[in-house]
Amino acid sequence: MKQANEQANIHALVSMLDESDPELYQGIKNALFALGDEALPYLQDAMDLKATPLWQNRIEGLIRELRLETACKHLGEWKKEENPDLMQGFYFLSSAFYPDLKWESVRDLFNQLYGDCWLLLASQDNLQQNVVLLNNFFFNTCKFKIGKKITDGYSFADFFLPKLINLRQGNDRSLSLAYQYLAQRNKIPIFQLNLPVVNILACTTAMDHCSKTDIVFCLDITQRGAMVRRADVEPILSEQKQIQVCNTVESLQDYAKLLYLMASMNETDPFRKQAVKKIHQSLGESANSINIFGKGNPFAGNEPDSGMM
Repeated sequence: MKQANEQANIHALVSMLDESDPELYQGIKNALFALGDEALPYLQDAMDLKATPLWQNRIEGLIRELRLETACKHLGEWKKEENPDLMQGFYFLSSAFYPDLKWESVRDLFNQLYGDCWLLLASQDNLQQNVVLLNNFFFNTCKFKIGKKITDGYSFADFFLPKLINLRQGNDRSLSLAYQYLAQRNKIPIFQLNLPVVNILACTTAMDHCSKTDIVFCLDITQRGAMVRRADVEPILSEQKQIQVCNTVESLQDYAKLLYLMASMNETDPFRKQAVKKIHQSLGESANSINIFGKGNPFAGNEPDSGMM
């Protein structure tokens, strides 16, 4: 009986969404938002109830806003977890714009990729050889590729999971997240560096050693994971004191910040602009975030070495 009453109350609220009084409409909207994603099915079912522009625009707008609110809530809770799952955080970020994306599908795909990768790496205990095998698996077997580098232009879809899953394509930073996730699940200590635009991953001495002093070598994701010698990286790490190795939360925080900056400069859809700003605010600023929008690749001039040392 209680559940039936709650459903009737939600239906009643939704039925009044074409209310002309602004204050009353705001009260109805607030009540629906207080329900969170529980209200979404009712709003979706109400799309076809009335054909007026006011009704359609309000329903569509509320569904979009509620999805965003739900995604931001999940991200705020995710970053406080003791051991947050990077791919789940990436899913929450993507879900604000891609409602058909299901966590179960994302989880199952990356579980499968992890298992396939584990079989390749199980007999290896050499760090550099494991990276070579991971590179081959990620770029050749799985066929992940860069659609458009961040420094070459803006593509909104390249920042999110659906394109990465369906086409195995993204920008260099979204590929870095997927690569880092698979590496860490296979106990390969690879972490993102906190560079604003350049996508360099750092391989450290162990999974629990993720400071700058523990970096063994770096990987350039734009060059299909080519290794960059520690000797070539050392002058830059020493001179640029702000460069740090990111943990899981910091990786996604810096990712959201980059998305926000790129959307601020290039996005023409007002909702997307405001939404990515809100997502960035929900995740917060990384403690090691570099405020200057970087210019070019600090590793430029050092030819990456696909073999290594």
